[in-house]
Amino acid sequence: MKRSTRQAFIIAGLLLTGLGAMAQKAPTYVYPETPFDEATTAKQMEEGTAIISGTAKIKKRGTTYYPGRKDPINLFPATPYIMEFAELNKKYRKGKKVATMTNDAFSYRIEGRTMDDRGTFEFRGLKPGKYYLVTWIDYQKSASYSVQTGTSVGYNYYGQAVSSWPIYTSYTYKYDVEMEVSAVVEVKADGERVTVVVTN
Repeated sequence: MKRSTRQAFIIAGLLLTGLGAMAQKAPTYVYPETPFDEATTAKQMEEGTAIISGTAKIKKRGTTYYPGRKDPINLFPATPYIMEFAELNKKYRKGKKVATMTNDAFSYRIEGRTMDDRGTFEFRGLKPGKYYLVTWIDYQKSASYSVQTGTSVGYNYYGQAVSSWPIYTSYTYKYDVEMEVSAVVEVKADGERVTVVVTN
C-alpha cells in the first residue's frame, strides 16, 4: 500500500458521516480534546517490516456484505487523539453533531484498497504498535408503502350503495445503506503478520 503524504488542503469533512443531514442543516463539528502529538504520530508511521492483512465484512439479518473491489480502507496510528475521535464518531453518528479531526491528523494515514470483492486487504511496511482501521460497506434495507388502487362499495338489500372503503396495494422496495466499520489491531514485533476481520 502506498503511504499518504501530508495534504494540508484536505477538507476534514471528507471523514464525516451523515452527509444527508449536512444537506439540510449545517452540523456542529466536534474535535477530540486530546492534543494531537504530531511527533509521536510521525514516528509511528515510519517504515517497518510488519504486515496487517485480513477481510472486511458486515452481517445484517443473516446476509453477509463485503466492500467492492478497490473500495477504500484507511489505516491510522491508534494514538490517543485518533482513539478519542473514534469514540466521538460512534457517539455522534446520528444527530446534529458530527465528529471530525484536524487536517494534520487526517494526513497521517495509509490509504488502502480492497483487493477483491470479498473484502480482502493488506498493509505492508508497518512498525510495531496499535493501528485503527476503518472502512465503509454498503448493505440493503427494505421498506414498504401502500397506494390506494381502488374503492370497494357495500350495497343494501335494495341495491343501494350504503358504504365504501379504499382498497390499498402494498409495494416493497430495497435501497442501499452505508455502514462504517472499524477495528484496532496491535503489531507486537518487527516482521510480524497480523490477521484481522473488520466487521460490525
